[in-house]
Amino acid sequence: MLPSARGFISAVRLRLPGLAVAASLALAAQWMAGGMGGPLARNPVLVAMLFGLLLGSFFECPESLRPGLNFTLKQLLRLSVILLGFRITTSLLVDLGWVPITIAAAELMITLITVNLIAKRVFKLDSHMALLIAVGAAVCGAAAILSVAAMERERRGQPTGVAIAIITVSGTMALLLYPVAFISGWMPGLDERGFGMTVGASIFELSQVYGASFAVSEGALNTATLVKLSKVVMLVPLLLLLGALRRRYDGGTVRSQIRVPWFVVGFIAVLLINSVFKLHPQVRRLILEGDQFLFLMVTVALGITTPLSKLREAGGAWRLAGVGFVALVVSAASAYGLVLATSGGADSIVKPGANHTATSAEADLTAKTAGGRLFIAVGCAKCHVPSLQGNTQRVLLYSDLLLHDMGPGLDDKIVQGDATGADWRTTPLIGLGLRDRYLHDGRAETLRDAILEHGGEGEIVRRRFFELDEQDQQAVYQFLMLL
Repeated sequence: MLPSARGFISAVRLRLPGLAVAASLALAAQWMAGGMGGPLARNPVLVAMLFGLLLGSFFECPESLRPGLNFTLKQLLRLSVILLGFRITTSLLVDLGWVPITIAAAELMITLITVNLIAKRVFKLDSHMALLIAVGAAVCGAAAILSVAAMERERRGQPTGVAIAIITVSGTMALLLYPVAFISGWMPGLDERGFGMTVGASIFELSQVYGASFAVSEGALNTATLVKLSKVVMLVPLLLLLGALRRRYDGGTVRSQIRVPWFVVGFIAVLLINSVFKLHPQVRRLILEGDQFLFLMVTVALGITTPLSKLREAGGAWRLAGVGFVALVVSAASAYGLVLATSGGADSIVKPGANHTATSAEADLTAKTAGGRLFIAVGCAKCHVPSLQGNTQRVLLYSDLLLHDMGPGLDDKIVQGDATGADWRTTPLIGLGLRDRYLHDGRAETLRDAILEHGGEGEIVRRRFFELDEQDQQAVYQFLMLL
């Protein structure tokens, strides 16, 4: 056997125990999330993170698992980021526009400067630790911390690990709180797109961004992913700037090693491929489901290898916890404020799936009725877009006229072109009050039955609707009958 082959087999054997544990715990977290109520049922990534943190805090990670867990945190994380490109096309990037990217850049600078100053002057952390925490909060969590730490080889070690622990724990709190706050109405002025912008600009780790936005809708997930990855790209010029500043302060005598995140190149390549070539829907579904499972493995591994006891290291738990709390508040407040400021407030923010200012009739039906507001908040307007642009004016339809995967319940096994049996064009809701049967084929006798049939891409919204109390559900029914 060739030496290279023996080395490969040896590396696989070394990593296999950790990979098997990460995969098994990810499956367990996925199963547990499916049996939970409330936001946890929609957020397996959060359950995986909490599960991993719990295990890592009460049980010391065996050394035999670390090679596989480290491989998961480094290589599988990068692979999962690359596969995210299959969720996005260049047309989505164009639709995203320059405003969200500008918001992300502004939030980055505000958080970086504010957290760095507070960490040094209020909590008295040394400048290196303060910079690591600030960069992790402002850009992309552990990847940014490790990139900055790589510039100073002699100062790696405990500060890097502690900074990652703080950012991980703080980001996990954001992962838990953001979806609950949005669903409970504690983030007024945001639709799912605004929520995605806020999440992508403020939450630290990409896996945490994925979990928080996935809990709301796929639309929020796509927006949050695009915004977050724009911040990952911003890490490159930031590293160049920090390297130049360090060389200046060192009198040009020290050469800093700058590591650019190569996986961003892979993500862009997949994005371009996805924009040019259309995958078969079943193949695309398998890729996206596999990508979600990789994120579950990454979050479990991150939790196991980041015990909460690390916060007691390096100068006092209260100071480190305080910096983590400040980072969370500053990033959330700046991103939320910037989104509201650029959207013009709650009354003019763009509705899900539509780049337009609402007509007066649409505004009367949605923003001025309790049922209409719930219709938007739950996420129904993601596909049932209130109006589309016609030749001369906007036309009220409450449909995006696009195909969506509605799950096995509506699968008639008929394939037409690229559409599988589960793919259905969004039925316009205008005139719904004049009908006595519902859905595309009239199979549902009541509105409740019609909503219950929604699966696939509509499953998250369906769950959110049935989590409403009876009075709120009736308000949505009444709104629909007015259309």
